[in-house]
Amino acid sequence: MLWHAPVILCRLRSGFARKGAALTIHELRARSNEFVANLDLHLSAVIEHNEQLLQLNKGQLQSSQTSEGKPLINSRTGSAKYSPAYAKRKGYSDPDLYVDGTFYKNMDIYIQEPDQYFITGYSRVTKYLVEMYGQELFGIRDKTKARKIVVPLFANRYRQFVLA
Repeated sequence: MLWHAPVILCRLRSGFARKGAALTIHELRARSNEFVANLDLHLSAVIEHNEQLLQLNKGQLQSSQTSEGKPLINSRTGSAKYSPAYAKRKGYSDPDLYVDGTFYKNMDIYIQEPDQYFITGYSRVTKYLVEMYGQELFGIRDKTKARKIVVPLFANRYRQFVLA
């Protein structure tokens, strides 16, 4: 009598990963170990340049809030409002740091260390805005919303590399 290695059928929402495909426990363990060994690479692929995460930061700025949830305060004036003349031109007094869209369009997110991500800007006005409002312009205050974006993407990546 022949003995066969145990087989695990990888099931996804739409059915089997591949028609007739099955992974042995050994293959599944090897794929999973390889995924974990390259966790930084997979995490980078999910987080870096992620427009949804950047949109969370942009939404904070549009609400005149820093990454810490505090109001945007101009370091030169000490005020959380635009000057009366600029407010009249913009049509509102709370800063959103949106003039022509350059600052928002040139924001990016990347991972520098395995447990830290950075959001920064690459426009001609970034240095000026950081000097005026501080480095707290960059970052995501609502970690729960960020997790709701990242976890499903990471789970899909796991399915793609380990179970498919």
